[in-house]
Formats: sequence, C-alpha cells, structure tokens
Amino acid sequence: MDNEQKQPLEAAEVYTFAKPFKYEGEEVKAITLDFDTLIGDDILTCDRQYRAESKGGAALAPEMDKAYQAYIVAKAAGVHVGLVRAASAKDFTRLTLRARNFLLL
Repeated sequence: MDNEQKQPLEAAEVYTFAKPFKYEGEEVKAITLDFDTLIGDDILTCDRQYRAESKGGAALAPEMDKAYQAYIVAKAAGVHVGLVRAASAKDFTRLTLRARNFLLL
C-alpha cells in the first residue's frame, strides 16, 4: 500500500470507550474520529445545531463549551450527538477534549 492509500487511515483515530454502553439498542464499544475530513460547512452545521439547542444561551466562545464540542465529536465520528452524550462522564470528557484541541489548534 502506498502513502496515498494509508493517509486517510492514519488521520482517523479509533476511540475505544473505557466503558461500553448501549445506545438505541446497540452496544457501543468504539467510534472512529476523523477530524481531518471535516469541512467548513460541517463546523457551521454544528454551530447552528448548538445555537438552536441553546436557545439564545450559547457561549461566546463555543469552542470551549462541552455541548458544542459534543456536536463536533459526533460530526467527526458520523454519529448522532446523543451517542456522544450517552457515553460515561470519563469518555465524554476525553472525547470533548479531543474536539477542543482540534478546534483550538
């Protein structure tokens, strides 16, 4: 396999949950995060969803808000934000930290 074929696989990160859980009847053990495939429109979509949910109470710097970060994680993993929120507090915190690092670097 040449470098062009390997690059997308290296960019994605498989996150294995410390504590598997059930979401919509399915056991979730891991998700694949691929922040590098996100485009500007994905970020704007997350922002719109976050602001709609916040109903005017959105943070001035959403990049620092865990609720916003959860949308970014969900978009990067191709899952519903509810799955991210259903993770244990430890896993949720680790995932949202990854989103924050992505957004601020």
